[in-house]
Order: sequence, then C-alpha cells, then structure tokens
Amino acid sequence: MKFEIKTRFSGTTLFTAELDAKFESEPHSRQLGAAIKQAIKARANLTDANLTGANLTGANLTGANLTGAYLARANLARANLARANLTDAYLAGANLTGANLAGAYLARANLARANLTDAYLTGANLTDANLAGANLTGAKNLPEAALAPIRNDLWDVLLRARNEVPFLLGALRAGKIDGSTYEGDCACLVGTIANGCAVPYWELANDLKPDSDRPIERWFMAIKPGHTPENSDVAKITEGWIVEFMRLAGIGDAAIEGAAL
Repeated sequence: MKFEIKTRFSGTTLFTAELDAKFESEPHSRQLGAAIKQAIKARANLTDANLTGANLTGANLTGANLTGAYLARANLARANLARANLTDAYLAGANLTGANLAGAYLARANLARANLTDAYLTGANLTDANLAGANLTGAKNLPEAALAPIRNDLWDVLLRARNEVPFLLGALRAGKIDGSTYEGDCACLVGTIANGCAVPYWELANDLKPDSDRPIERWFMAIKPGHTPENSDVAKITEGWIVEFMRLAGIGDAAIEGAAL
C-alpha cells in the first residue's frame, strides 16, 4: 500500500512510502511511523512535514532532517534522535521519554508540555526552545550553554527586582512556584516577585510586566507547585542561576543560605 507524507502547510507530497499490506489494518499513527522510517532510510528531506501523532517508539532517526516538522503528540519514546535537525519543529505534547537527543538541533522548537523524562540531551541545542510545561524529570545533561539565553533573561528580571531575589529563592526552595499563574501564594516569576513586594503584579516598578513570550516566563511554566531543586531538574537549574546572580550582585552567602519563606 502507498502512504504519502505531506507538508504541514501546502499539503505537497514529500515522500511516498510503499508499506506492507499488513499495515492496512494498523492505525494511522503506525502507518505514518512506518512511512517515516522508510523516508529516513531513504534520506528524504522531511522539512515542514506533517507528522502529527506518529508512532515512532524506539525508531532510529539519527541525523534525520525534521526541520519545522509538525510532531504534535507524536510518540518518540526511546527514539534515537542523535544529531537530528529539529530546528523550529513543533513537538508540543510529544512523548520523548528516554529519547536520545544527543547533539540534536532543537533551536526554536516548541516542546511545550512534551514529556522528556529520562531523555538524553548531551550537546543538544535548545536555543530559544519553548519548554513551557515540559516534563524534564530525570532528563540527563541539560546543556547549560544552550540555556544561556534563558538564564540571561532571568538575570535581566532579577536586576529589576534585586531586593526580592532572596524571597524568590526561598519560594523556589519551598516548592511555592507555579509558572502557570501570576497570582496566588504559588505564582510565576513575576507573580512571586510581586508577592515579595506585597503589591499586585500589575503595580510592579522597573518595567516588570507580564510577558508570556519572554524566554524565562516560558521556562518557569515547567515549574509547578511542589517542585523544588531536590525533585525537579528545572527548579535545580533555576536555583543555580539565582544563586549565581546573587553572588555576582554581591548579595552575601548568609542571604543565599538563609533564603526561605
């Protein structure tokens, strides 16, 4: 049977796979997964391909060109995506549990709500990737260099709210951050700074305004109530960035060690 892989925008056919007749009774996700494997083996260019919901569990996609591919809700558990080009790819809600993403290009990729539990990320390029709500539990070797723009954006916020930085660190250590809301006892970055100032978030000074598009706000979306540096890799990395800022800003070790709600 023939199965066509098409682009996500124009519907142009990128690759036509010849699948075994046994796939006729298989769900679309498995047919698509089998077609993708053929395309990768044939070194086809799958730029902007519509691969929604594909079942690629355990697939070998090493070095695949998936630039701009639409992989929403795809199952890529334990897939080998080493050195794959996923620049601008849409992976929202995708299952990447245990996936090998070593050296993968994920610049500007949308990984919102993706499951990256136990994923291997050594050398991955995550520049400007959207990790809002992503599950990074057990993710290995999150690349600090690729996350530098997010760290720098955090520091820009902290420079505008220097007096509230110890309060923010205490909230993070206490598991009282909720990146999905600006208000409440558990709030996002801007909301927590507002709590430290004891003012509504819309009254914050120094041009600290909500901006869901800025990198650090997207990053904080992955931190939920109860997440602490002890049980969340995102919280642990964030704690390190805050502590580093405090030391660079001359905020003493006593304030760092004693930061708690």
